[in-house]
Amino acid sequence: MILNWIFWAIPPEYVRRYFVMMWLALFFLPGYIFGLHFTTLGFIINLLWFDLVFYGWVRAKQMKEGDE
Repeated sequence: MILNWIFWAIPPEYVRRYFVMMWLALFFLPGYIFGLHFTTLGFIINLLWFDLVFYGWVRAKQMKEGDE
């Protein structure tokens, strides 16, 4: 799974959702809601975490719909 995640590309129908959710997870929730700011390392870790979670969500949705 991890090797597939490293080389995955965001499907065109999810690009907008990806960037909106990324903005919410990395900027809006921590900064505006909780008043926190990430360090550079924290930002990179959270970006990787977000990308992995989004990949898992897309793969689960594709499996459910029967796409490959």
